[in-house]
Amino acid sequence: MKIGPKVYYRKTTGEVIYITSQVESPWAVETTKEDDMGFYPQLKGYDPEQLDVLKLEFDKYTEDFRIAKSYWINPETKQIEFVYPPKDGDDPDPVPQKPLTDQVSELKTLQDSTEAAMLALMDVSSTS
Repeated sequence: MKIGPKVYYRKTTGEVIYITSQVESPWAVETTKEDDMGFYPQLKGYDPEQLDVLKLEFDKYTEDFRIAKSYWINPETKQIEFVYPPKDGDDPDPVPQKPLTDQVSELKTLQDSTEAAMLALMDVSSTS
């Protein structure tokens, strides 16, 4: 069984408090928020009403976590956003953005639909 990590964060600010490890084991068991708050020392002492949790798929955003400078949960969208190191010429104070993994996936989808539209147009023009 593969269980992805859980990101615990403050509901009001999006500050990430703790990220559980992902687990791959035939004996892995899904835990609840209450289980985790009683087990992980990093979560003890927090009011459960002030924390929320974002469950990620197994291996989701592994590369984003590796290269990002920081990350948070957008309290409005409840989606994770990353701040990546600036490249030469970039704004030295980058803003949080959706994961690069998602951006690449969206671009691939857009490219596929663009290619399909171009093929359809070429087909229509060749039959005219």
